[in-house]
Amino acid sequence: MNGQDILIDRFVDRSVSYFNIDLICECTGVDRDAVQERLNQLIADNVIRKISKYEDIYVTNRGRYAAKVSTIHCGNWTFDLKACQDICLMLKLSRIKSVRQLATKMQRSRQWAYLYLEALISVDAVGIRKSGYYTKDIGMVFKVGSVIKKGIIREKRAECGIQPKSRSKKTTQTTNPK
Repeated sequence: MNGQDILIDRFVDRSVSYFNIDLICECTGVDRDAVQERLNQLIADNVIRKISKYEDIYVTNRGRYAAKVSTIHCGNWTFDLKACQDICLMLKLSRIKSVRQLATKMQRSRQWAYLYLEALISVDAVGIRKSGYYTKDIGMVFKVGSVIKKGIIREKRAECGIQPKSRSKKTTQTTNPK
């Protein structure tokens, strides 16, 4: 699965009503042959269906095929494979140095971003270097949740020489000094 397939999948997933090949090409910038090939795969996987015999008009089969991976490592947490793919694509396209930046770009909480990064780094889908996080192998996304190593982000940051930020201690002042 490459970046174009992810773009097409995200368009199809977020489509509110029907769509056709021309609309996907116009909105994503992907060439027509790649869109047609991916739509044929999605039809074969029963994710979308063609609703017209005469024209190429498609709709999605909503809610029936949402892939979520449950794990025993994080309580009742489930990892959404599309979110993992989105994170990998985001890391490919932009330079992200911190969990806070990733959470802001994905419009999610820092806890969510940290857990997903920890899971992706544990299966070697994402790596860390001095310049920030990067995508190693997007094919490993499907193993997310199978192994989660607690504290792997701290270990990998230390391996590549990134020093933890110093935190200042807050001092409490008495409100009624004598």
